[in-house]
Parts: sequence; structure tokens; C-alpha cells
Amino acid sequence: MSSPTIKKAYIDTTSGQIHYRFALPSQDVLKKSTPLLFLHKSASSSASYTSLMTIYSSRGYACFAPDMPGFGNSFDPSPSDITEISTQGTKWFVEIFMQVFHSLNLFAPKVHIIGHHSGAVLAMEIAATYPDLVSSICLVGPAVMTATERAVMKGKYFAPFNEPVKDGSHLLKTWEYLGNMGVGDELGLWQREVLDHVRAWKGRNLIYGAVWELDAEMVYAGVRCPVMLMCARDDVLWTYFQYVKGLKSGVKAVEIGGANFGLDRDFQGIEKSWTEFLEETEKKGQE
Repeated sequence: MSSPTIKKAYIDTTSGQIHYRFALPSQDVLKKSTPLLFLHKSASSSASYTSLMTIYSSRGYACFAPDMPGFGNSFDPSPSDITEISTQGTKWFVEIFMQVFHSLNLFAPKVHIIGHHSGAVLAMEIAATYPDLVSSICLVGPAVMTATERAVMKGKYFAPFNEPVKDGSHLLKTWEYLGNMGVGDELGLWQREVLDHVRAWKGRNLIYGAVWELDAEMVYAGVRCPVMLMCARDDVLWTYFQYVKGLKSGVKAVEIGGANFGLDRDFQGIEKSWTEFLEETEKKGQE
């Protein structure tokens, strides 16, 4: 049996075109009724989910991974969009994505969502805002922390570090930054992430600014669907992982590998734990 092909497409929103990857199960596979949504981190793109999409589409799941506005091949927010982001914060990104998901008719009736870093924040907000549409969420590197901790993170990571300059030194800065963030030694991954991060130097700050202004504790408290937490010990958000684990009872939490790039570097570990969680969640939903 051949693996499903990951395809690419665009879909219109009120602000511009969103680029997304998708993989549908082949005809000879028993199809699952609940699609999977994959929300990437800053400043990566939907490309970070290709390994997991290949696995899960071969098991009967329809898989969809959009590029956030300002990332990958999606549109760049306009000046008027940026003004709206400054007042609406993460809600702006959520509503753009909801336009996409409704256009693709994904809520039939619900979806499972996995999100990574800033993508995990958007997954939480979608689940809290639209509880009837989300079966479960898996948060890889959950950015849930106190207001004081958010301010510290903003101070460390908000300033743009790789704005394009004529001598090209921003390219080496990006390469070295990713090395320090744990991208690993596989040059294909390193090169892909450099290209994604260079492209998204503006978008990175837009979503970071929105994330650090969001009271993620309050949003997380409003999530009613089953939740799974994952984080690597060398992830920048590991410091807050124990805190997040203690905010809700009955939440499954596992340690993965791969630093801030576990979706590529430890996709096998993520797949093992997430599959168990999905199967358990779906079994409970049938009871």
C-alpha cells in the first residue's frame, strides 16, 4: 500500500490567501470520521508536519495543515490587518483560520487539533471559543504561563533578530539562531527552517506579540475537550511545563525529544503518544 500524497492548495479569506497542505486517506483505507488539524509554530510552516501527516493519513485520517498569515506561502497581513492584530491579538489569527476550516467543511462535526508553540495557543483558543467543534487538542510546547513570565518571554524573543540587511548577515544570524534552538545536525531540516524563518521575520513578531499579550491561563481554563500536553526537556517552554500540567486534572502529559523541533526530530515519539490519546478519546466518544 502506497503512502498518501501530501498536496498543497490555497483558499481565500477576507484578508488574503491561506496556503495549506493536506493529505487524504487512500481508497483502500478505512476512513476516520474526525479530521486532524495541524497548527505550526513560529517561525516554521506547515512543512514541519509532513512526517506526521503521512503517518496519520495512511491510517484513515484526513489531515490539514495551514500556514499562518505571515508564514510559509500564506499572505502577509496588510497594514489594516496589523492594526486589527494590535487590538484583537490571537483572535484575529483564529478567525482567519476559522474561515479556512469552514470553507473546507472540516467540522463534520468535529476535529482533533495538534498545535506547536504559538500553534498550540491558537489550538487552545479555538477549542475554548468553539467547544462544539473540537474533539480534542494536543499541545506541543504549551505557552501557558503567568503575566510576569509572559513579559520575560516577550523581552527575550520579541525583538526581530533577522530583519533583512544588504550584506546578507541576517542569513547567518538565522542559521546560528536555529542551531542554538536545537534544530539538530540534519542539514535538510536546518536549511528548511532557515528559509521559513527568513521568510517570516515580520510574521514572527506579529504572532509573538499577540501570544504574549494573551491571558493563556484563562483560555486554557476554558477548554472543555480532552487535552494532551507534550514538551521536550530542551524546549524553551520546558520551564513552564510542570506548571501547565498542574492547572488541570486528568490531563495526559508526556516528555518528547527534539528540543524546539520535535515534530521533525521526534515525530515517532509524538505519534506513539498522540495515537494512544486519540484512540482513547474516540473510544470515550462512542460510549
